[in-house]
Amino acid sequence: MDTKERLLNSAKKLFSKKGYYETRVSDIVADAGLSQGAFYLYFKSKEDIFKSLVKNMSDKVLKLLKEYASKEDNVEEIIKNSTLDFFRVMYEEKPIAYIFLFQLVGTNEEFRNLYFEKTKKVRELLNLIVEKGVRSGIFSYRNTENIVNILMGYVKIVYLEYLLRTDAPLEEILSLVSEGIDVILKGVKA
Repeated sequence: MDTKERLLNSAKKLFSKKGYYETRVSDIVADAGLSQGAFYLYFKSKEDIFKSLVKNMSDKVLKLLKEYASKEDNVEEIIKNSTLDFFRVMYEEKPIAYIFLFQLVGTNEEFRNLYFEKTKKVRELLNLIVEKGVRSGIFSYRNTENIVNILMGYVKIVYLEYLLRTDAPLEEILSLVSEGIDVILKGVKA
């Protein structure tokens, strides 16, 4: 494992255990068994290393969505499977996501802008997927923007309320998400 990776692993572990504000650069380098100088070869500050962790997390999600957006399979299955995979990734990244959304986005303009930038990219990729469903006639409702808003709104509520704020097992969350996506795509009427 290279030096940068060791620093990122230690930072992730300590941020997850102690939180953002209680973790110091000196804690990170001590945990990694490195010097402060080694830290500053790769990162400018604690904020900078945390941004790297957030970027790594969002890159995983965007890569996943890009792969799904390029598929020509059944659009409903693509939406459901990409959403379930999103929750799998975010479950692994839960501590960093929690700190990012609940401690930093509301108080730090740079992190807030990062949140909106990444959300916009997710929206664009989901829009590509939904447009395939509208074009192919799978969706009789044709307002792509509203479909994307409904899907993202549902995912956001489950993500914030169930994944980040509870200790619910992943399988329980995935079951809820699967059922919710079915309801959104098929409607609540019999």
